[in-house]
This record gives sequence, C-alpha cells and structure tokens, in this order.
Amino acid sequence: MKAKQKVAIVTGAAMGYKRGGSSIGGAVAIQLAKDGYKVVVVDKLRTGERTVELIKEAGGDAIFIRSDVTSTKAVKEIMSITKAKFGGLTCLVSCVARYSSGMAKSVAEISEDEWNTTLAVNLGGYFKCAKYAIPLMLKSGGGSIVNISSYASFASMPNFSVYSVAKGAIDAMTRSIAIDFAPKIRCNSICPGFVRIENSENGRTRKELKEWYGRIAKQYPMKRVAEVEEIANVVSFLVGDKASYINGQSIVVDGGKSVYDFHEF
Repeated sequence: MKAKQKVAIVTGAAMGYKRGGSSIGGAVAIQLAKDGYKVVVVDKLRTGERTVELIKEAGGDAIFIRSDVTSTKAVKEIMSITKAKFGGLTCLVSCVARYSSGMAKSVAEISEDEWNTTLAVNLGGYFKCAKYAIPLMLKSGGGSIVNISSYASFASMPNFSVYSVAKGAIDAMTRSIAIDFAPKIRCNSICPGFVRIENSENGRTRKELKEWYGRIAKQYPMKRVAEVEEIANVVSFLVGDKASYINGQSIVVDGGKSVYDFHEF
C-alpha cells in the first residue's frame, strides 16, 4: 500500500432503500471520503451505488461491493477486492443492521429462527468483518475499527430483546478487539440514540413525519433528533489521529437522553 494512503471499508453504507435518502452508513462513508480515505462501500442494497456517486461527485474515491456480510466467503472476497483495488486497509466501520416486525418481541415470544437470523446480521456480520479485516489491517501497518452499536446496549426497549442483545455483544466484542490488537489497531463503538434515517420513515407523509419526530424529540434534552452527519462526525474523530489514545470505549451519542430523568415533582 502506498505510504500514508487511507483506506476504509464501511458496511451497511447504502443510502436509504426507497429514495436514496439519509443513512448512518452512507453518511459515514461520505465523511470518510472527505477525510481523504479511499472508501469501499458494502451493502446488500443497490443504493450503495448512490453512496459512491455522492462521494465521487464531491471529488472522492470509492467503490461499491454488493455483498452479504453474514457469508464468510463474501467477507473474504470484500477483503480481497479491497487489497487488490487500494493495496490495503486502515479503517473498518461496521454499520449493518437488520430490522423486522418479527424481531420486535420479548425473549419468550420471539421465534428461534428470528433470533438466530437477526444475530447473524447484527452481531455475526460485525464479527466476520472484524475477523477478516484485522489481518489485512495489520499487514497495512494498523488502523482503527469503529462498530456502530446503540443506546439500546444500555437501556432496553420493551419487546425488542434480540436487538439489545446484539448491541450489548457488539460493545463487548469492541473491548475484546481493543485489548487484543493494541497498539496496532484501536477499536471503539458508537451508541446512538434515535437518528433520522430514511429507512425508518415507513411511508409517512411530511406532516406525519414532523409530528412523529416532534414526539420523539420530546424524549431528548436537545429537543430534536440526531442527524446522520452527527454520527459520521464522531466516526471521523475516532478513526483520526486526534483520538489516538481512545481505545475500547463505547461512545454514547444520544443528546443526553441516557442521563435524563423524566420525573416531574
């Protein structure tokens, strides 16, 4: 790899699946490209092509790999393509996530198939990408990993069991990677609260969205919901030199909700 060349893989980096709107992974990929990284955009959705278009329109360099990170063969291929195209790897951001109505259940109610399928994506995809990215990063001289976790790692939502379990495990894996591969590789996670993304809008009208976001905003001290760029900015900091001594941490980015007591006297 060329000296000081920065190369990042961002999984779950497609733009919104309906209109190519906002997504956390897409915003992260775009920001890293602005930071000078060559970016490998990975997603099952074809709207990953839109992420690459936006990066190139801004003068950056990126490629799109349509892939399934639950497949070991596919993840190995991602690493192989990255090495062939850009010569190495210095950054991995895992941002894949699976949501379904079937996963919105308690431990007693969720089916075993739903549990296993969700964990295969929301945890297994993170594990496989880290497992096969780390050797390439070490050969490239080291780098940084950021796992996109969730506020749900610390405060569970009712009837959303498997999601919280996956996020808690991501944070634990983050700490494990951090101690096993320092000082060559730093690993941290980001735990967002609610973030405005297209894939959560579910066909709501503009008026309905305004009302919905307004109701959610009341739960947050900042009195608004987070924008995807605000999560991408934290990723940008964590993988950069200014965060060179931050390792093994789970950074909560929730506008203060996790420390907010709603009790009224």
